Amino acid sequence: MKKRWLFARLGAVGALLAGAGIMVLAPSAQSIEASLSAQDSPVWQTNASVQGLAVAAGKAYAGGRFTSVRPPGSPLGSNEVGQAYLAAFDSTTGNLVASFNPVLDGQVYAVAASADGSRIFVGGDFTTVNGQTRNRIAAFDTATGALVANWKPSVSYRVKSIAVSGSTVYFGGSFGLVNGEDRLRLAAVTADTGTLLPWAPATNGDVYAVDVADDGSKAYAGGQFSTVNGTSQNTVTSLDPVTGAVLPFPGASAVPPPNGSCTTRVKTIDTSGDTVYFGNGGDGGGCFDGTWAVDIATNTLKWKSQCLGATEAVKMVNGWLYKGSHAHDCANQGAGGFPQGFGYRFLLTQNPVDGKLGPWFPNTNAGPPTEVGPLAFATGGSDLWVGGDFLLTNGVGQQGLTRFTNAAPGAAPAKPAKLLPYSVQPGVVQIHFPTVGDNDDSTLTYRLLKGFSNTTIATWTVKSTPWDKPWLHYTDTNVTPGEVTNYRVEVTDGTTTIRGNYSDPLTVASTASTAYDQLINADGPQAYWRLGEAAGTTTSVDSSGQSNNGTFSGMTLGTAGKVSGNTAATISASNGKMVGEKAYSMPQQFTVEAWFKQGFLKGGRIIGFGNSKTANSSLNDRMLYLRSNGQVTFGVNDGSQRTINSASNKNNSAWHHAVGTYDNGAMKLYVDGVLAGSQTIGQASLYYGWWRVGNDTTSSWSGGGATQTGMVIDEAAVYPYALTADQVTAHYNAG
Repeated sequence: MKKRWLFARLGAVGALLAGAGIMVLAPSAQSIEASLSAQDSPVWQTNASVQGLAVAAGKAYAGGRFTSVRPPGSPLGSNEVGQAYLAAFDSTTGNLVASFNPVLDGQVYAVAASADGSRIFVGGDFTTVNGQTRNRIAAFDTATGALVANWKPSVSYRVKSIAVSGSTVYFGGSFGLVNGEDRLRLAAVTADTGTLLPWAPATNGDVYAVDVADDGSKAYAGGQFSTVNGTSQNTVTSLDPVTGAVLPFPGASAVPPPNGSCTTRVKTIDTSGDTVYFGNGGDGGGCFDGTWAVDIATNTLKWKSQCLGATEAVKMVNGWLYKGSHAHDCANQGAGGFPQGFGYRFLLTQNPVDGKLGPWFPNTNAGPPTEVGPLAFATGGSDLWVGGDFLLTNGVGQQGLTRFTNAAPGAAPAKPAKLLPYSVQPGVVQIHFPTVGDNDDSTLTYRLLKGFSNTTIATWTVKSTPWDKPWLHYTDTNVTPGEVTNYRVEVTDGTTTIRGNYSDPLTVASTASTAYDQLINADGPQAYWRLGEAAGTTTSVDSSGQSNNGTFSGMTLGTAGKVSGNTAATISASNGKMVGEKAYSMPQQFTVEAWFKQGFLKGGRIIGFGNSKTANSSLNDRMLYLRSNGQVTFGVNDGSQRTINSASNKNNSAWHHAVGTYDNGAMKLYVDGVLAGSQTIGQASLYYGWWRVGNDTTSSWSGGGATQTGMVIDEAAVYPYALTADQVTAHYNAG
């Protein structure tokens, strides 16, 4: 995952852009880039968790711990219809199918349908259905809704998962007997009469998931077990679908063995074509919670995605693998997504080829009693039904059950921000702006419009995600000194177009500006803290226009500053700092910049990134700090602490200008307008954090931990790209 800073200029390439006004940097936008819209479609709700789902014969069947259902939009306790543990909904409208009203005496965990859709099979804790004995498993006719009279295997304890393959119904759970015969947590019966089959693999722990290859060649089971048929099998196994024999399964090495800090188990399985997909949930910090894929023919591993946050459901729909989990860290170990701290994403999609996260970003929450979010998926081929313990879908009340379809137009892009153009050189306007999100299309097209005529002067097609929204940059030289103009941005996903507000009118410069703050803002900072607030102020204003104000602590304001007419902040306590209120996901392109002065043999942290907004950070880098010998150091952690040092004696009580830039591995340090050093390193640390001016942990870094009090800091700025040497020099000369 990389943050990108994308440029378009009218100047050297003026002939190209003047004719077409277009720069395309990615494939064309699509209105629904994933196979499903992120906009949820109306469906009735439940008053408690849905734990099993199946779609058959134009209906979606939901089983769980609920005792009533209600229309979409109705709050809990309003318009409720009593329907305990099992209900059906029209697969087109989402409305309750009132004619299907079975009476069960216990909750349902599993629902599965026959291939022809004529029957559904349910499993759970119940012992009666419609007043008739049905010990934990039952079948219903989808045409009539009637309980199938002659289908009544008797299972001794909970049925947790069901899979139907041809004429066979496979199931797993916590039981030990079926029809009075030994069946240790796995069993199979005929789909027509429920006759017990000799298939009897024995596990030493509960089975959570069962599925069978589409061609019927292999069966798979996962759960809380360590042996099958007396053979060591770590929570997952591949079985002969006729004999129940354990088959070679090299791909199962994806599941790490239990140890003192991690126990993970397979919780969901979905076979599709030539591949079987698995989802894991683990106990212990950093334990494997992700998904993995196996080639069915060879049982070898195709890929493994190590998002943290237990995976409870996976389902292939129209070429994408959909994932239900409470994912909270998908940045590390090659997962390619968002970092810890960004928040929970309960719904995601993955590319089935490599497991990378796809362009689908709706969300639910998690509710009682399980507090995990989605628990079950089902599809009718062009939709996704989601059941779980959630109370919200896309931020709106929708309990227990939700669904997504491929209905156009899908989610719309967010509205672009009002532009803040600057003109500090005659006949030149600079424009910088962040991209926006679209919950079912990460590839969007942006057009920069000029004047009230809305003339398109540049076009970009780029990708963004909720955690990675690159900035775009444009330099307009097709202007006349003294001209008054304005700009706006429009964004489209291929179907829906959203326009931002017009910028305030801008007068194009006739003479070069020498105002320091104008020069800084013209180069598009993501945050710019001038630190010139009056003594006693607690809030530092972000002068960039990006609304990232900060909070002062342990700093004295009103010190004489470097730039005329503006004061600076002095670190008056050992932990003195100012922290911006906005957090960012693991920036891979950035610049940190500030003026500082410090006394002899002292040092301290000037500006940088850390994973704490208040206390000292446990993760921190992307920083400028001063050693006690007066060397300025720029530090980035790519798995090791990489540093570049300036010459010494910068703690001579004089003002100095320090800039650190990083562009996807290219790391540079400038001091007083001159390049002090550079090196090429790896990817910067993948964590979620805040830009901080002043104190944070540096003691573990080479030369860190110097006495910080007394350091004066002024004009601190952060940019979402790497400044050029010319820009750095211009800033230094203007200071």
